[in-house]
Amino acid sequence: MHKILVVDDDKNIVLMITEFLKIHDMKAIQAFNGKEAIELLDESIQLVILDINMNALNGIEVCKMIRQNYNVPILFLSANTAQHDKVLGLGVGADDYITKPFDPLELVARVKAHIRRREEYNKNSLTSMVIGFDEFCIHRNAHKVIKNGEEIYLSSTEFKLLLYFIDHAYMAMTRKQILMDVWESQHYDENTVTTYVKRLREKLKSDENDQGYIKSVRSVGYIFEADITMLPHQANPIYLKDKSAR
Repeated sequence: MHKILVVDDDKNIVLMITEFLKIHDMKAIQAFNGKEAIELLDESIQLVILDINMNALNGIEVCKMIRQNYNVPILFLSANTAQHDKVLGLGVGADDYITKPFDPLELVARVKAHIRRREEYNKNSLTSMVIGFDEFCIHRNAHKVIKNGEEIYLSSTEFKLLLYFIDHAYMAMTRKQILMDVWESQHYDENTVTTYVKRLREKLKSDENDQGYIKSVRSVGYIFEADITMLPHQANPIYLKDKSAR
């Protein structure tokens, strides 16, 4: 049974979501503030439903804290409908954003979609592979990105987007194409792709002027430029440095 951490200071909303998750064979772990959420989060949690507007420790701060150690999918709940608030939520590491009041069935559908995508990647025939380029090691199965021996924490959607670019290296991709292939949903617009590409670039780039391997293609979209190598499962950044030095 999938375990979902539900975080909201409105107990009625938490109880309502809990009941709908239960109907769909998912277990809700309830938290009524940000502090409880951090204390309850562990590796068994497969998705976090997180309210933004909470007292003391709000959802934005909780999301930042989660992203320091976990790449679990995060779905924001918010009464704010402004585009700025949505971009802010996605910008700090959330994978999805739904405004209140919401249809519980739509919420459950999105939860299922995020869990399914993550499971599909784990079952992929290439998940045992380690991908290398320059100082990076990408561990598909572990959902880890290692740069110069240190892990870079990506959200599940950021990781999926990175793998998508890697699998389509040196191919110019439109924002619409990326949106349909990575998000597989009509709930988003092309600005979502722009926001995530910006975040991914920030995490991959080596200096202020670097585009983090994701180059903009005028009037088209983006292209990922890096020489990709499939490495042994136990490969690490030292292997990459030794290889590049040859």
